[in-house]
Amino acid sequence: MDTQAFSQLLATTSLCLMLAVSTSAQKVEFSADMRVSDGAGRTQTLKVFVGNMRARFDLPKQGNDTSGIGSILIDFDHQFIFLLIRQANLYLQIEGSAGTPFYTGAWMFRPYSPEYPCNDWVSEADRRGITLRCKSGGQVILDGRPTQRWDASTLEGGHGSLWYDPKLNFIVKVLRVSKSGVQSGYELQNAKQESQPPALFEVPNGVRKFTLTRFADLLAGLGQW
Repeated sequence: MDTQAFSQLLATTSLCLMLAVSTSAQKVEFSADMRVSDGAGRTQTLKVFVGNMRARFDLPKQGNDTSGIGSILIDFDHQFIFLLIRQANLYLQIEGSAGTPFYTGAWMFRPYSPEYPCNDWVSEADRRGITLRCKSGGQVILDGRPTQRWDASTLEGGHGSLWYDPKLNFIVKVLRVSKSGVQSGYELQNAKQESQPPALFEVPNGVRKFTLTRFADLLAGLGQW
């Protein structure tokens, strides 16, 4: 995976997971497969685990690549993000404000107002000078689970839909279509609501920590490991 594609994927999935655990009003632990489409024709399926103030997602292995990110662990209580490179037995720790870009926009996936999950999207569009109209699409069974569908459109021709799962208190699917017809979004599949083992969210024993400079070299395919 190239650096830009990984950065986009990390931002998207980190936001998703942050929302899944950051709302104290309803703490729901679950696991699921997350199918992510980035708008450039690339699709990946990640494994997602959401615990109590912690989350993890496992990225698929890219061919014979042994230097790529295998898992991302997020500790929202202590504001840590751990990037694991399993084959190299290494990890990078992102702390505090360095992870802020990944912590913004929580409302996008776990809405502040579950009765109207589209409201925050409308407000954000308005802040950007975009008029977004959103209306209920009714109750829909998605992957065997009851969800509430909401359809949105802009005056410029962009449109999309979101599906909100009230039991998970999470927007489990988003489909966006730009005015030029480019599709992007994500969908959770095979969701299982259950307690997650604490060990899933911990850095394994024996894994070595490395620096941001060496991480940049790794993504660029430089340096010796």
